[in-house]
Amino acid sequence: MHMSQNSKKEFSEKKKVVFIIEDDLFLVKVYRYELEKEGVEVWVSGDGKEALTYFEKDPPNVVLLDLMLPGVSGFEVLAAMRKNERWIKVPVIVLSNLGQPQDIERCKALGIEEYIVKADVKISDVIQRVKRYLQD
Repeated sequence: MHMSQNSKKEFSEKKKVVFIIEDDLFLVKVYRYELEKEGVEVWVSGDGKEALTYFEKDPPNVVLLDLMLPGVSGFEVLAAMRKNERWIKVPVIVLSNLGQPQDIERCKALGIEEYIVKADVKISDVIQRVKRYLQD
């Protein structure tokens, strides 16, 4: 009996998934390292068009989204997410160098959780914010 309780617990604890959509390889490497240390599964896409192919998968728990991406922009990825029934409620944290009020408003209109200007935040703060959305 004791053994079955353990296996049941392991079975029910599905790994949390964070999807990082970012073309800055240094940032991707750092965020991936920090999140994997926390036991989080990390998906990575370096361009918007490729990111859209992930919409066929089960949705992640959180998306970290850059706006300036090659191919399809982060704005377009976000708009597509909000039209996808399975992905519509996924929390999105925008992480961008764009800090203009119109960019922030455009993202808020698409239902993001947070808008972070990269230059204004420490990596550890971003990880803490992501972890808040991973809690049950």
